[in-house]
Amino acid sequence: MTVNTVKISAEMAEAALRTAWPQARVIAEPEPLTGGQWATMARLQVRGTPPGVPGEQVLRITPKAAMGAKEVAVQDQMAAAGVATPAIRLTGPAGEPLGRAWTVMDFVTGAPLLAGLDGLGMVRRLPHLALRLPAQLAETMAAVHRVDPQPVVASVRRACPSVAFTIDDLLPHLTAAATASHRPALIDAATAVAASRPDQSGSVVCHGDLHPLNLIDSAGGLVVLDWTGAVLAPPAYDLAATWLLLRHPALPVPATLRPAIAAAARGVARAFIRRYRAACPGADLGSFGWYAGLHALRILADLAVWQRAGDPRAGQYPGRLLAPAATSLLARATGIPIRSG
Repeated sequence: MTVNTVKISAEMAEAALRTAWPQARVIAEPEPLTGGQWATMARLQVRGTPPGVPGEQVLRITPKAAMGAKEVAVQDQMAAAGVATPAIRLTGPAGEPLGRAWTVMDFVTGAPLLAGLDGLGMVRRLPHLALRLPAQLAETMAAVHRVDPQPVVASVRRACPSVAFTIDDLLPHLTAAATASHRPALIDAATAVAASRPDQSGSVVCHGDLHPLNLIDSAGGLVVLDWTGAVLAPPAYDLAATWLLLRHPALPVPATLRPAIAAAARGVARAFIRRYRAACPGADLGSFGWYAGLHALRILADLAVWQRAGDPRAGQYPGRLLAPAATSLLARATGIPIRSG
């Protein structure tokens, strides 16, 4: 496997582990793990771990040390608060032996809720999705939102004080991305979004990207992965992100299947919101539409910047399949007509 052409070998992984575990031995070549759009991950088979540390670990290498530090800070605090998430065992800075900042955490045996799903598979699993998925996502999200945010915020600020961790931190980045797109309507929409920011009271720690592929169905229950997108925000921020992915699943499907999938997606998305309201009846979701527009802006700005630069990420980004829906949501949130593409 590679990180920007740097091959990650068993010897390199072993050298990283031995910075803290002198007896560690990686007994097979690292097995690449897919699913992450940002970090590079590999499954390690390790002998000589400390007592109580499983021999199966995940090595996660992050391209941006500060973002990796934020993820570690949030994940550690969530695990301490009782949220089911992999235990982090080691961290290391950029430099030798891996080149970039890295983390080692327990490997979770199981599969994502929608592993291997395609358009036809979704149609076949419609009854299962309608019955279980909304509750699984809503109850997991509610458990995350119940965690006291203060220790999490304090840990993040100690580990990486310059990293964006609130809506006010994020808005300048989104405005800058829209400006870099050189698309006037997108720039105007970003300005309108920033100018209409809702009140941030009642903020909780939001996962930011809680979709079925970030939930592992393990023998012990559901386990939450990937805290890279975590922010401090009102619950509607998290709900809007998950709702968008449920309501408009980023699946390339034949035209004949689209009506059935669209109908199922509407039902699953509605049920998810209903289940969350039941789990957190006091949550203020009044600004849901604004947060949906915020997520739409992020999708469209990233895609536009990559397209303008000829960046290959534009063709690989799952959000490209959400562009039509994002265009409509952003126009609805701002009143500014947006053209996709």
